[in-house]
Amino acid sequence: MSSTMDKAGTPASANDTKNTTTPEYHHQEIAELSEELQGEMKIGEFSEEKHQGEMKIGEFSREKHQGKMKIEEFPWFPAFRSLSQKFREERQEVRIVGGAVRDIILNIQPKDIDLCTTANPAEMVEILDRRDISHRETGIQHGTLTVHMNGHNFEMTSLREDILERGGKVCRYGRSFRDDANRRDLTINAMSLDEEGTLYDYFHGRQHLQERVLRFTDNALTRICEDPLRILRYFRFSSCSQHFSTECPDDYMMLFSEKRSALADPSIVKGERIWKEFEKTLSSPRSCYALDQMKKCKILSSLGFPVIKESFKDLIDPTITGEGIFPDTKAAVVLGIIFKGKVEMLERLVTRWRVSNKVKDVSRIAAVITENGDIRKIKKQLYSMNPVSFEEEKLVRIQALRTDKKCWLNRHQVEELEKFERPTFPFTGDHFAQVPKFKSKRKDAIDVLKKAWIESCFEMSIQEMVEMVRKMTEDRQSL
Repeated sequence: MSSTMDKAGTPASANDTKNTTTPEYHHQEIAELSEELQGEMKIGEFSEEKHQGEMKIGEFSREKHQGKMKIEEFPWFPAFRSLSQKFREERQEVRIVGGAVRDIILNIQPKDIDLCTTANPAEMVEILDRRDISHRETGIQHGTLTVHMNGHNFEMTSLREDILERGGKVCRYGRSFRDDANRRDLTINAMSLDEEGTLYDYFHGRQHLQERVLRFTDNALTRICEDPLRILRYFRFSSCSQHFSTECPDDYMMLFSEKRSALADPSIVKGERIWKEFEKTLSSPRSCYALDQMKKCKILSSLGFPVIKESFKDLIDPTITGEGIFPDTKAAVVLGIIFKGKVEMLERLVTRWRVSNKVKDVSRIAAVITENGDIRKIKKQLYSMNPVSFEEEKLVRIQALRTDKKCWLNRHQVEELEKFERPTFPFTGDHFAQVPKFKSKRKDAIDVLKKAWIESCFEMSIQEMVEMVRKMTEDRQSL
C-alpha cells in the first residue's frame, strides 16, 4: 500500500478468518451510514449542510471549486467501476481508500489508486481467478494484491480490524470499512469512495480538507502510542502539500514533545522507517516550515540533530528542494546543509537510519561544502566515496549545491572540483625495499601512510612516505 495507508499490526492468517459469504449486516450498515455517521456524500449534488446530502466534483462549491472534474472523468475510474461491480456480483465490496480519495476531492490526479475490499486474501485470489482478472501477489502476506484492469493498476487490500484479546490488540482481516478506517492515522486518509461515487467520511476528513487542518482519526494520544512514527507522518503531510496549514496546534505540539523520546529508541521505531518519513519531508518545497515546528517541540534534538539557532527558513534555500533539482538526492543535500560541517554527528545519524551509500555520500559532501567551501576538505570527502560511483555522481553532487539564490562555491571552485579526478594511492609494496631494516607489518604501515597522504590532500610524495617509513623503523628500534 502507499504511504497514505497507515496500518499498524500484522493481520492473522487468511485461513483464520476465511468466510465465503458477506455477512448480511454489512449491506445494512452501508444503507444506514447517512443517518448513523452523517458522513455519506454522493459525488452528484452538493448540499450546503456539512456532512449531509451529496456533492459532485464539479459543483462542489459554486465559488471556490469551480472547474473540478467529475469523478467519471478520471481515466482510471471506468476500470475501477468494472472491477467493483464484478466483486459486487460475488457479494463483496470494493472501495477506493486513503490518499487517492483525498486527491480526488482536491481535484488532483492520484499517483496510486489504493483499494480495500471486504474479501479476505484467499477470497480475493479466488474471485480474480474466476473472473479471469490479471493480478500479482505483490504483498499477499499483508493481504495485498496488484490488480491489472483495462490498462490500469490498483493495489487491493483486505479490510482489517483490531480485536481486543488477552495481552492487547490483535489485527485480523475484517468486513467493516469503518473499523478499517478507524485504524488509520489522519482523518484525511480515512475516507473511502465506492463505484457509484458515494463518499464515506467517518471522521470529518472532508471538512478538515476544507479547513486545511490535519487531525488524527481518534484520540491523538492513542494514535501516537500505537505508533510514534505518526508524529513524523503528521509533519510530512503538513510539508508536502499547500493544501494544509504549516502551523501545528498547541495541544499536538505538547503531545509530540512529550512522546518524542520514542522516536530515538530503535527498539520502538526502526531507523529505516524514520528516514523514509524524513526523506519525503526534506524533499518537499515546504520542508523548512515542518523542520521549524519539529525544532520547536524538540523532536530534532532527540533524534541527534545539531542545535540550530536560526529559522530553517533562513538556513534552507527553498529552491534547493524545488522540482528539477536532482530529485533523487535533494533530501540528502538538505540533510547535509542542516549538519553544516558536523560530519561525525551526521555520520552517526545516517548510520542509525541505515540510509543508502548514495545518501551518505551526498549528505557528507553537502555538510562539507556548506561549512566554508574548503576545497581541500571537499576533495578528501569526494575521495571517500565509493570508487565505482565516483565519476558518475561527482558532478551531480557538486552541482546539487548550486541554487537560484545561494551558492556556497564560486565559479573557479566549481571548475576545480569538476576537474578533480580520484587519485590512486602511489605507495606500493616495492617501495619498502628502500628501507631494508623495515620489519613491521606492511599493512599497518600502509594504513598509516595512506591516512597521512589523504590528510595532505593527496600531495604527499613517495619520497616523503619512504622517509616516514624509515622514521617508523628507527622509532621501533629505539624502543
